[in-house]
Amino acid sequence: MENERLRRRDFLKAGLAGGLVWGLARGEGWGGSSPIDREVLRGLRPWDAHAHPHSFFSDRPDATTPTLSLMKAVGLAGCVFSAVGDRVYNLRGGARAGSPKFDTARQLDRVQGWARDGEIRLIQRPADLDRLPAGEIGAIIGIEGGDALEGNLENLDYFYAEYAVRLITLMHDRTNEIGGHQRAPLQDQGLTPFGRQLVQQMNQRGVIIDVAHANSSTLKDITSLTVKPVVDSHTSLAPPETPPGRFRSWPEMELVVKTGGLVCTWPLAYAGRQTLADWAREILTMKKRLGLTHVGLGTDGGGRLPRTVEGFRNIGDLPQLVRALGEAGLSRAEIQAYLGGNLERVIRDGLVQASPG
Repeated sequence: MENERLRRRDFLKAGLAGGLVWGLARGEGWGGSSPIDREVLRGLRPWDAHAHPHSFFSDRPDATTPTLSLMKAVGLAGCVFSAVGDRVYNLRGGARAGSPKFDTARQLDRVQGWARDGEIRLIQRPADLDRLPAGEIGAIIGIEGGDALEGNLENLDYFYAEYAVRLITLMHDRTNEIGGHQRAPLQDQGLTPFGRQLVQQMNQRGVIIDVAHANSSTLKDITSLTVKPVVDSHTSLAPPETPPGRFRSWPEMELVVKTGGLVCTWPLAYAGRQTLADWAREILTMKKRLGLTHVGLGTDGGGRLPRTVEGFRNIGDLPQLVRALGEAGLSRAEIQAYLGGNLERVIRDGLVQASPG
């Protein structure tokens, strides 16, 4: 294990020297649509349920990518820093180029470096939320794609202990050892036997389950088995007559709600959802159908969204979203619940270790 750690450290040093982690502690050129209006954000404690700050898994950040300084500038209280657990796969042919575990650990070495340098504060237990000073970013360390576990429950303990991982998106862009993903419409696979064991172990360990990218059958299996709230960290309401993809139907959202969980909406633009006003109306509709306590924000910043709603390019445009939510009729307290209060509730519950059933 020591040789593995040294190899990752050498890679990290080379990456930093080559400028892979660009603009750290700088906010210049963040690419927002307007200057940050701090007054609009006064008194709010926003959280982002899913992002890839500085695109730490890649050297090709896109326009949605947040920097740490930009996150601080908008007063972000916390964020799920998501490594990509299935990056070693050629998704077209299914070929594997290396170890998902090693590649994910290599990504998380960068985040651990930011924590050591005091740029972020790791959130590992509920009490850490109460100790988070104003102006500092709380970081829930996440993995998008349980492929990083390589079908071995011991790797859950490895990432928990070595990297403070406290949230795992069980699948990403492929059907894996855990279950089926949304972009495989011809596959109706639910949780595998390993996936069922994993859900139980994550509940017991105090690791939050993220169901984003899970297909309907897998989602049903997860929500019927978990004893903790789950998060769907970045999605939106499926337009009528939409084929399977990255959207959620009302019945799927209601499965998340039955766990006490949270459906987080993102700024993806598509037909009928083009503006901040459209996004705000969607949130208002979800409030009426699901209850606002079960709705939150997840931007997928750094995730290379093909298009974002007009007026929201990245987290620097959070004031424009806050205005749109107010214009849609949400109170200030409801805006705070959507932006972060609801996610903090799920985090507090999810990080508590459960007794074996």
